[in-house]
Amino acid sequence: MTVAPGALPRNELPELTRLYRIHRAENGTWFFDTSPDGRFNPTATAGRGACYWSTTPLGAFVESYRTPTTIAREDIDARRIATISLLAPLTVADLTQRSALSAGVTAALTSGGDYQPAQTLADTLQGQTDGILYHASHDLAGQLTSVALFGPAGAPDEQTIASLGLPEPEVAELDPQLLADAEEAFGYRIIPMPQ
Repeated sequence: MTVAPGALPRNELPELTRLYRIHRAENGTWFFDTSPDGRFNPTATAGRGACYWSTTPLGAFVESYRTPTTIAREDIDARRIATISLLAPLTVADLTQRSALSAGVTAALTSGGDYQPAQTLADTLQGQTDGILYHASHDLAGQLTSVALFGPAGAPDEQTIASLGLPEPEVAELDPQLLADAEEAFGYRIIPMPQ
């Protein structure tokens, strides 16, 4: 699959757009991954990575837990949901628009098992966009939207976070309503801890 990055539709995430991310409690919220395990990780661009967010808490949940639909309560308790409000508009390559087809984008890029084409696109977009907007691959209805934001590889320290203008996240335990929504929408089951 060959994607023409210059032909991709662009979109602006306005200032104050709220984004959500679920992560392990012992880790900080911001982490820009460079491994081959993330769909839009810029694996061939030294010093750059991707940090994954969703436009809804439910989107963050389904992209965090993916296909194992039986989840131990301990795993739920070990995670937190972070919420940010963008401090400034961000420009993203928008793979949710139908016109992205003319640039060579198909559903295989955003939901297929081969991450190489998506990672190549992420490498090409470094310095051109702030990230990529796409349909969450584990939402078969195609209604939930994710964002891969680009930044310096790894977990930035507080000084780097401030210098990059990254928003300070609000971090909380996973809300019982979110768990109920995930169970109803996707069939997840939360298994209680043994007494």
